[in-house]
Amino acid sequence: MYFASFLKKTFTHSVAKFYCAKRMTPSFNPLMFNSYRRFYSAGEEDELETSINTICKGNAELEKKLRILMLEVEVMRQDGRCAPDSMNTTQWKHLLDLSSRNQRTNYLTFLWKNEKSRENQKIKKETRRKQFADGIPDQEKEYPDDLLYGIRYQSLFLRIRDQSINNFDNYRALLAMMHSQSLVIDCSYEEHMVWRETLNAAKQMTLVFGDNRLHKEPFNIHLCNVNNDSEFLKQLKKNIPCMEEPWFPMNIHTESYLDIFPREKLVYLTPHCRNELTRFDPDAIYIIGCMVDKTNNEPISLAKAKKDNITMAKLPLDRYLEWAPGSKKNLNINHMIPILLDLKLTGDWEYALRHIPKRKLMETKILAMQKRIKNNPQLKNDVLKNFRKNNFKLSSVNSLPNLKKTNIRRSLYDDLE
Repeated sequence: MYFASFLKKTFTHSVAKFYCAKRMTPSFNPLMFNSYRRFYSAGEEDELETSINTICKGNAELEKKLRILMLEVEVMRQDGRCAPDSMNTTQWKHLLDLSSRNQRTNYLTFLWKNEKSRENQKIKKETRRKQFADGIPDQEKEYPDDLLYGIRYQSLFLRIRDQSINNFDNYRALLAMMHSQSLVIDCSYEEHMVWRETLNAAKQMTLVFGDNRLHKEPFNIHLCNVNNDSEFLKQLKKNIPCMEEPWFPMNIHTESYLDIFPREKLVYLTPHCRNELTRFDPDAIYIIGCMVDKTNNEPISLAKAKKDNITMAKLPLDRYLEWAPGSKKNLNINHMIPILLDLKLTGDWEYALRHIPKRKLMETKILAMQKRIKNNPQLKNDVLKNFRKNNFKLSSVNSLPNLKKTNIRRSLYDDLE
């Protein structure tokens, strides 16, 4: 054990020394890189060489930079820092595009967490499978010719498999493409998002597709302004592998929505405008921008709607909800679509706005404050001082409304009362 630890420290020190020496010298010999690299299997060696040939395409300078990055990742692995055990060509290519070491470290940590999460899920799945196999004893037959009834044996009912349910949901979405109201998702905001926001937008779009086809009255969704070479579409195809099938129940257009629908029917939903959406119009075609704006808070959707001369509207959030201070009123598209689906079905704003995350509401802030005061009585005096400092007419914290968490139905299959 001590000998292995000594070898690891010696190897790490040698690799780091070689890496620093490489940065001081203009020439770089790939044979030296191979001599300091850990022992890979034949399959891993072939995969690395394939990634190098695919990314570099004979560019010696780019190959030199990529091999240095591979060495940097190997140093992180041997040093015990967060780095994935394996990376594919797309991940190496993105790592090569990152400019600073801090960005590369954050990206490698992100990949490492995903890798460990997949490993943990695999272990849990295998553990559950073993527990299920060992936990249910086999039923004993009273006579050899007896038939056993149950989930694992004979049954009077036909089993509905997941593929059948999936086909049923797709069929309902296909019917919506022919008969339901159209809804536009504007996919022209990728240039205003960083790489991680683009992946998040693709993930939200995946949830939108699932929520829409599960609803009783789904929309006919149109993705407009789609760039076929964009990272957003590549990630969306990775999340939904059947997107390129001819039967896939979603319309994907590279054209603008102005070239497909009449301008007078279009309504752009943006939180930055002044006009509130008081009622749902079944004849209108609503547009939602597919953008994650964690780093960019500019009213880009408002500017685009004004440029295209389209009617604008925003959800009446302040009229029906008490918003928490500091919470943004920008909703994700996977929250907007369920709101519009329930609004189209019921016309009830209070019921439709149940999809808004509770962390954005004042009710959640008050519940968190009450919990903190209950667990820490000393904090009560500090809260009272803050209330008096801000001139609140509150004699004690006990006068805060005694709120309780409400059970909200999250399934779109739930019947309406």
